[in-house]
Amino acid sequence: MSNRFTVITLNEPESPALAWAVAEVNPEFYLVIDPESEQWEVYDVDDETPLFTVDLPYLVQVPGEIRRLFGSDAGFSFSELGGEPPTYWQDVHVAPDAGERAEAAASRFAQLAAHLGLGAVVDHTAHFNHLGEQEQIMRKDWTS
Repeated sequence: MSNRFTVITLNEPESPALAWAVAEVNPEFYLVIDPESEQWEVYDVDDETPLFTVDLPYLVQVPGEIRRLFGSDAGFSFSELGGEPPTYWQDVHVAPDAGERAEAAASRFAQLAAHLGLGAVVDHTAHFNHLGEQEQIMRKDWTS
C-alpha cells in the first residue's frame, strides 16, 4: 500500500479547483485548512481522524529535477514543450492506519488534481505508476 503521491503540474494549483476535487471524490468529505501547518486535512463526515493530507504546492524551477528524483519524466514529453518548464509539486499523504478506502480516495484526488493542472501523479510504491490522464504533452507509453 502506498502512503504518498506527488502531483506534478504545469499549471499552478488553485484552491477552489482542489476543493472541488475533494468534493468530487466524495461529497461527504470536508476540509480542515490550517495555514500554519501548510497543508489541508481531508476528513470523512463520520470520522475524527484525517483520511489524507494535501501539502501546499511549491514551485520547482530546477531543470531535470523530475528525472533526477523519479528516474523518468513522470509521463511528460518535455521535448514537445521545448524543455522542462517550471512545475508545481504537491504531496498527498495517506493518514497512517487509514486503510485502503483512504488510499483510494487520496489516489483519486491526486488524479483529479493532476488532470486540472495539466500534470501527472507519481505513486510512491516500489515501482513507478503514471496515474495521469493522456494528453498531447504526455508520453503515450505511460497510458494504462
